[in-house]
Amino acid sequence: MKQAIKTAALGLLLALLLVPALASCAKCKHKDTKWQDIVPATCSVAGLRARVCKECGEEVYREEYEISHIYEEGLCLYCGVPQYGAQYLEYREITLDGEEGYEVIGRGNSTAVHLEIPSIRNGKPVLSIAARAFLGNKIILSVHFGQNIKRIGEQAFSGCAVLTDVTFHEESELSVIEGAAFLGCESLKAFAVPTGLSEIPTECFKGCTALEELTLHQDVTTIGENALEGCDAIVYQEENGAKYLGAEGAPHLLLASVTDKNITGFTVPADTRIIGTSAFRACTKLTSISLPEGVLALSPYAFSACTSLESVTLPSTLVAVGTAAFAGCTLLESLTLPSGVLHIGEKAFYQCRALTALELPSDVKTVGALAFLQTGLSHVTWEGGRYLGNAENPYLVFVGIESDLLSLTIHENTRVVANGAMAGTSAASLISVTVGANVVTLGAGAFLGCESLEALVFSTQDGWKIATVYGVNPISIVVDSSEVTAGAIVGIHKNDYWYR
Repeated sequence: MKQAIKTAALGLLLALLLVPALASCAKCKHKDTKWQDIVPATCSVAGLRARVCKECGEEVYREEYEISHIYEEGLCLYCGVPQYGAQYLEYREITLDGEEGYEVIGRGNSTAVHLEIPSIRNGKPVLSIAARAFLGNKIILSVHFGQNIKRIGEQAFSGCAVLTDVTFHEESELSVIEGAAFLGCESLKAFAVPTGLSEIPTECFKGCTALEELTLHQDVTTIGENALEGCDAIVYQEENGAKYLGAEGAPHLLLASVTDKNITGFTVPADTRIIGTSAFRACTKLTSISLPEGVLALSPYAFSACTSLESVTLPSTLVAVGTAAFAGCTLLESLTLPSGVLHIGEKAFYQCRALTALELPSDVKTVGALAFLQTGLSHVTWEGGRYLGNAENPYLVFVGIESDLLSLTIHENTRVVANGAMAGTSAASLISVTVGANVVTLGAGAFLGCESLEALVFSTQDGWKIATVYGVNPISIVVDSSEVTAGAIVGIHKNDYWYR
């Protein structure tokens, strides 16, 4: 009897519970449902989804699920794995000069020997080739760059030993090639510089032993240090004891080298714009030189070891004095750099022992390490700091310290802290440095050797772009009375460059 009562009670309870459900089902049969993602799945992460009634919105069923790769233009949208049976380069999304697009970062699964870099991918421009993207590739025979490529990164094609041809879209937007981009491409035969590219960087074609034809244009302004080292196959135009590379309208654009080292005087052609690396190096009988208007750059070692050089006339168009450009010119006594000179290279006037008068341009932006080492120049000192400049501003460039200091305040009129400014000085005890409000450049390795440095204080924050800081000692960078952690410092790594 008791068991019958329990069974009846349980039935009654179930009946009561089913009433709402039956009432609900009577209103909506959930006949039309659709999947809705709660957590979307990818090819590597399981998702969670639910069946939801389209009529009443009630969730009817829930489950975990997985998906395989989803390909677009041959690459998985989620993990980047190339589609089986197709060959595709590897990309990543970037923003370059405010424009969104893609950068090629590697060969992916492509085995193409004739490489085509596209202009467009997924409706966006392909803007860049990443640093070392094709480093050491042994199969690429040629590469053609699409119109939208603006940058080729450092060592991007370095060591591509069988690369013979490099070409660009006729309306190429390339404006930057970074250092050593084609270093060691020993089979490369020709290279035509795109019209938007004005600088050929350091070691760009170093070791390109088969390079015969380098086609320039009139807007090329700079050929970096060792950019053409080992390119002995280049065919130069020889005229009046010198070798030239030209462009349309400027057949003497680059004065590459003087073939007669015994010259005492030389007339540089009026259409020359670049004095090449080591062009007059060790012309020990050269006593004077006058460069024509239009010359934009003195490449590294341009006049180094010209031990009889006494008189130099520089054009107002000059922008850069390269590494060791006048190093070892032991009889050079005075020089005025034109107002347009912005960059003075490492050891530019090294061992110019007779040099006692040098007017630096007021708008100079960078000064290389040891640029004025072992010259006859007299430094101006202020509160333990050493400076060089001009008549209007003797504190223009900070070049070191006089003696052991605990703290240093850089003069308010200083514009540039030279690269490696503390090199060869007693900087190990320096604890804090305050940077003047008018400084626009903290040169590479400016504080190397400052082993005790704890604080770097900027008088003004506006516009500073600060590179990666290396070292072991913690440091605070103080700007506008607020502290910002900047990592660690034992000085600044020799390649760091702070500017605004």
